[in-house]
Amino acid sequence: MPIKKPERDQFVDLTWNDLEEWAGTRIVYRGKNYQRQGHVSDLAVTEDNGLVAWVDGTKRYAVKVSMEESGVPDSFCTCPYMFDCKHAVAVVIDYLKRIEENSAIPNASRDDTRLAMLEDFDLDDGLIDEEVLLSEDMREKIDRFVKGKTKAQLIEFINEIAELYPEVAQDIADRRQLTSGHIRTQVARLRRDIHEIGDEPGWQNYWQGEGYTPDYSGIKKKLENLLEAGYADEVLTLGQELVSTGIRQISESHDEGETEMEVAACMPVIVKALDQSSLDPVEKLSWALNAELEDQFEVCEAFAEYLQRRHPTSAWSALADRLLARLKDMKPVDAEHGFSSRFERDRLGDWAIHALDRAGRKDESLMLCKSETQKTGNYERLVGLLISDRQYAEAERWIKEGIRTINNKWPGIAAGLRNQLREIRHQQKNWPAIAALQVEDFIRYPSRQAFSECEKAAHQVQVWAEVREYLLLYLEKGELPWKQKNWPLPDSGLEAPETRSKDQYPMVSELIELAILEKKPDQVLLWYDNLQENKYSRYGVNHDEIAAAIEAHAPDRAVAIWKHKAERLIDQVKPKAYLEAGQYLRKAAMVMVKEDKLKEWKQYLKALRERHARKIRLLEVLDSLEDKPIIGKKR
Repeated sequence: MPIKKPERDQFVDLTWNDLEEWAGTRIVYRGKNYQRQGHVSDLAVTEDNGLVAWVDGTKRYAVKVSMEESGVPDSFCTCPYMFDCKHAVAVVIDYLKRIEENSAIPNASRDDTRLAMLEDFDLDDGLIDEEVLLSEDMREKIDRFVKGKTKAQLIEFINEIAELYPEVAQDIADRRQLTSGHIRTQVARLRRDIHEIGDEPGWQNYWQGEGYTPDYSGIKKKLENLLEAGYADEVLTLGQELVSTGIRQISESHDEGETEMEVAACMPVIVKALDQSSLDPVEKLSWALNAELEDQFEVCEAFAEYLQRRHPTSAWSALADRLLARLKDMKPVDAEHGFSSRFERDRLGDWAIHALDRAGRKDESLMLCKSETQKTGNYERLVGLLISDRQYAEAERWIKEGIRTINNKWPGIAAGLRNQLREIRHQQKNWPAIAALQVEDFIRYPSRQAFSECEKAAHQVQVWAEVREYLLLYLEKGELPWKQKNWPLPDSGLEAPETRSKDQYPMVSELIELAILEKKPDQVLLWYDNLQENKYSRYGVNHDEIAAAIEAHAPDRAVAIWKHKAERLIDQVKPKAYLEAGQYLRKAAMVMVKEDKLKEWKQYLKALRERHARKIRLLEVLDSLEDKPIIGKKR
């Protein structure tokens, strides 16, 4: 029956701005698309004047939306996000559109299936698994129902369920085979299932709400049943194929980790099988390690955890010998394909060093680390071991050699070595040397973070005022701090960076960043105007951040920046760009209202509407800026 009009409809006064404050701009955008595409079905009004509906996405989700006393929507959904999702937004919009069109909306019954699903939905599992699980209350009801039946009635009931749900019938057949001991067919079928599902790469189009994620829950359940029946070796054999097939499938998938999570969910079962298998301790370690080494996507984290457990020293020693032999047989690092061959050898070397440590062969571990450093250039690993052993002088020697050897080829590794030297200086409480290292890092890569680290270190030796002056001088004119007459810090002990090309100064972007950091809006404007008037690159300049920094100091300039940014985005003629433009326009509006320029703001919006009258999606964004109700008429 159609809903009776409540004394006050909770949703009809909502504006687009309200929805965006509730769920976020992008979620609202996706919710709009879902509603337009007809994904909302069976909309109904609940007893508390909330909304409940089905929304079709990757799967079919139950959604309930209510209104808090504060006037902000509150939602719950059986999708992985659960709260304040695009499905909930779609439901609200669909309701408002129906109200505007005077369409009849039924009341939800008290026993509505969706309400029961939402009530029983497990919050702890929702972020991982989209399945709706049985509540404890439901389990108790099932128990009472079953206990009240005779054997014949139960057999008939099970047969009925098996006819309705083929997967139940298959599960019963599998369990019968397990108890009989004839499992060859079941193992073969499970192997086939692994390969079949592995041939279907996952994909997601999040904007369209479309996609496919392979469902490994059936595979996992069958492996669990097989293991429970005592066939650990068979599960382990299947696990080897699962690892290889799953890793290949993930490499071919186009999603954000959904496929990886499905495959990874099976791995704890394989770890249990490894524990219960007939393999000796060395073979168990070797099996887990091979899976970990094959993995490129963190699918086999369960095996990495297994390798961190306590295992017999003798097993670790035997594994170390195997790994040493594998390292000996490996080809030298290929200069042409240096990264991949270096990475492969380093991974194997890491585990060999780990195994030697766990076996109590620490001297061999250090010797191996030194020899591998010469082969792969992994100085950080060696220096880390030396630091942990408090061999600071030796560690510093390797740091300097490493930087000298690989600085030009692998600057990132060189930066890591400098960080390790800083760690040594911290252990030695040599604060002036730490400050000197921080300054050199700033000269190499000027940034707010590096500037703050310089400030922190220089304060330790009470020379920040002088250091700050010379850092800014460098950004303006390219004059290196340590070459200045009254430079207060010592030599770092490392080769100092050189001045860049003179045409790169002043470094305007960096000077703007530091002015923002120090909350000096006059300096922000000074360098921003310098940037606008001259040829200096605008790369890395965040106009939004600049506008926010000068908002109180020069509100008109801030508004002008936001308007210019928005108009550039509007010119792209893309719905996504309109959304981003709306964010900048909203900031401009807030400043203009604060400055008593509401009339001027409305005139500006009117001009935008007239100029872009055919851009329907943009007009929707502009509607949200005026904070008007989403619907024009109420019933």
